[in-house]
Parts: sequence; structure tokens; C-alpha cells
Amino acid sequence: MQPNEVKTQTFADKPSAQNGFDLKTMEELYLSNNGKPDKPHRHDYYTIIFIEKGEGKHIVDFAEYKVTNQTIYFIQPGQMHQLLLASKPKGYVVTFTESFLISNAIPDKLINDIYLFNDYGQSPPLPINDKELSIYLNIIQQIEHFATKLDTYTTEAVGSLVKLFLIQGNNSCTLRKEGNPQLIETSNHILRTFKRMLNESYSKTHKVSDYASYMAVTSDYLNKTVKSLTGKSAKEHIQAKLITEAKRALLFTDQSNKELAFALGFDESAHFNNFFKKITSQTPSEFRSGAKHT
Repeated sequence: MQPNEVKTQTFADKPSAQNGFDLKTMEELYLSNNGKPDKPHRHDYYTIIFIEKGEGKHIVDFAEYKVTNQTIYFIQPGQMHQLLLASKPKGYVVTFTESFLISNAIPDKLINDIYLFNDYGQSPPLPINDKELSIYLNIIQQIEHFATKLDTYTTEAVGSLVKLFLIQGNNSCTLRKEGNPQLIETSNHILRTFKRMLNESYSKTHKVSDYASYMAVTSDYLNKTVKSLTGKSAKEHIQAKLITEAKRALLFTDQSNKELAFALGFDESAHFNNFFKKITSQTPSEFRSGAKHT
């Protein structure tokens, strides 16, 4: 897989899309591609893959997940992914843009919440039970109806239902903690702030203490709060973000190791090489070379 072979699919490339939204069945997408597997690619829009029935594997930012029945994937813009299906699936693919969210007053909280659209290669599927399946299917079928049958206020109707789908997703997530609602919301706010800051500052600072200082909490408190909600400490999130961005650059660009090291905020290329090898058991050059031959 050469770096320039990984394409970014834009929403403008979708001929059937309207007003920043599109809905397709997995069956029609599978057949339109003659059952051939996806090539690794990225989108400049959000993607929800709702698998009612299916088998195979789904690779998201170098993490591999088994495709099973009754699961939902939430893919961020810019994440590399590849869906490899063993047979014709049953389900839906919902796609929408940032502009669609804004125009329909869908709050950032629903997108940036810890339970959906995870970053840094951590995008496991959301499993749903039989009762939840009927709820999701009902919402999807309403989206399908209003997207094709209404003459006016189509976008508003679809936007309301997409928001409902996301709310249901948040409530379905098994990571949700029980307890004091105020404490939960405070923890969620800290995590959302940390994730936003990490997206903005990962190339400027790698220290938990810098993020904690900005939020007026201790490093220990930030690490424990993030870990209690995600299973990984703030330090592990910083490392995962750096590794994901490094792998993306190694695959998608021709930057030298030295250029990439400085772009990611390392003072010396040797420090970057040691960090990358410690986490991945490969040097950056070994990873790039291996990727070109897979």
C-alpha cells in the first residue's frame, strides 16, 4: 500500500447526497462494488456504519475489529478505515458533514462525547441488543422515509432524527457510568476538554501536566478521570494520538523521519524513533517499508 494510494473521499463525490447528508443501504453499496473489498481510505465527513447482519473485519486507523451482527461503527472525518466483508451484509451507512450538524443545531457534545466518534485509533463497534435494534431500525426507517417523501423541511426532519440516533447511541453505550449525575457531567466535561485540547496541541506538548494545568486540575486527577471513563489514562491518549498521526504521515506523506519528528513536537528525531519503536516495536522506517509491501 503506497502512501498516495490512500484516498480521501469528499462529500462532493457523493452524487446522491443532499444538504450535507446521505443514507445508503449496505446491500446496495456492496453490490455497486461487485462485492469487492474496500481499499483503505478516508472521508472528509462523519460516517455511521449500522450493521444489522454481517461478517468480516473492519480496520480503523490500524486497529482491527471483527464485524458481527447488530453493531454500529462511528467514524471521524480523517480516520483511515477499510471494511472487508465476507458476504453481502444487511444494514445502513449514514454520512453527514460538519455543516449538516451546524445547520441542524446538533450540539458538539453529541459528537465529542466520549462514547461516540472516538479518536486516535480507538473506534470499537457499539454492540446493540435485540430491543435496541428495533429502536435503531425505527429511527433509520423514519430517516429513509422523510429523506425521500417530504417536499419541504426535509433537512430539518432528517436532522432531528440523526440527533435522536446519536442520543440513542450515547444511551446504548456500555461505558456509561452510573452514579452522581453532576459528577458524571463534570468528568465528561473534563474529558471532552482534554480531547479537544489534544487535537489542537498534540504537536506542541506531550506532557499531561500541561493539559492538566490548563484545566486547573492535577495531573493525577486528569489521568484518573480520563482512565475511569475510557479505560486509558491521559498519558496513554497522548501517546496513542502521536502514534496515530505518525502512522498517518508515514503512509500518506513523503516526510522524512526528521521532518515528521519535528512536526510532531519532538526535539530530536532520535527521540521520536525511540518513542515510536517503544510503542509499536518497529522503527518509523520499518513501519513505512512494511506498509508499502502489504
